[in-house]
Amino acid sequence: MILPIALSLLAAFTFAANNATLRRGVVGGTLAQAMVVTLLLGAALVWIATLATGGMRELRAFPLSSVLYFSAAGLLHFGFGRYCNYRATRAMGAVLVGPVQQTSVLMTLVLAVVLLGERLNALHLGGIALILAAPMLGARGHGPFSLRRFRRVPGEPPAPAKAQPAGNAFQPKLGEGYLFAILSALAYGSSPILVRQGMVEGSGMAGGLAGAAVAYTTATLAVLLIVAFQGGLARSVTMPRSTLGWYSVAGLMAAASQIFVYMALALAPASIVTPIQRTSLVMRVWLARWLNPDLESFDGPVLLATVLSLIGAAALAADPAWFGIT
Repeated sequence: MILPIALSLLAAFTFAANNATLRRGVVGGTLAQAMVVTLLLGAALVWIATLATGGMRELRAFPLSSVLYFSAAGLLHFGFGRYCNYRATRAMGAVLVGPVQQTSVLMTLVLAVVLLGERLNALHLGGIALILAAPMLGARGHGPFSLRRFRRVPGEPPAPAKAQPAGNAFQPKLGEGYLFAILSALAYGSSPILVRQGMVEGSGMAGGLAGAAVAYTTATLAVLLIVAFQGGLARSVTMPRSTLGWYSVAGLMAAASQIFVYMALALAPASIVTPIQRTSLVMRVWLARWLNPDLESFDGPVLLATVLSLIGAAALAADPAWFGIT
């Protein structure tokens, strides 16, 4: 169980890096540019990983049902979910989007139990509770309505307003942001079930990568067709060098995250992989604070949230028999 846990944590970190770098890109770029660049780079990276690990043999052995499941997962996650995530991030920033997207883990767990027959024990439930609580704790107060400004000793004169950095002109569009963050959470929460359904028993990590290649290719072709039909394909590949750089890093990080996710899902149930992956919601706060200090609002006990996430991940990784739990 240690390997899929490690893969899930790597998926969480790279997904957080994807969100932080994407946040920089959308400042000067469009959503169509973000989708085209990240999907093209991601598809290329996933195919390289598939070829390097011998995944073509597993791909040729896939039944039609697996191909359809992976294709549906790609359209849902890399197409619809990614667009909604990027639009929500542009509207209100990666830090504010995170707590909303954490609800995707609830959908994954419900679907995993109902459709896949996976079972959760008390230790798993405790770990899931910590992982769900940690992002909310880490993100508390990061919104534009932090209560910190109201905390002062009676009789003490109000503190002078803190000057905003010259480059920090970002004003969150909460209505648009919350709507598309919820839609992305629904897509991200459903897609792991489709991936798990498409997995062929015994195909291992190579089979997981082959599935990721199918999913990425389907989503990439669909997005390219949509952008071309709208007459914006040429504009989607013409952008400032800095924007292209941020989108490129975001695309590579997103692809690496999905490589780790598909490999983990080939080895462990979705009810274990997905909650651990959600620790990215805490990691993105730290990365955003480092990369985007003028594009986000920061407050709250982030360090404690990180510790809670790690404890929750350890609870999911532990063998329940160690504690006499069945």
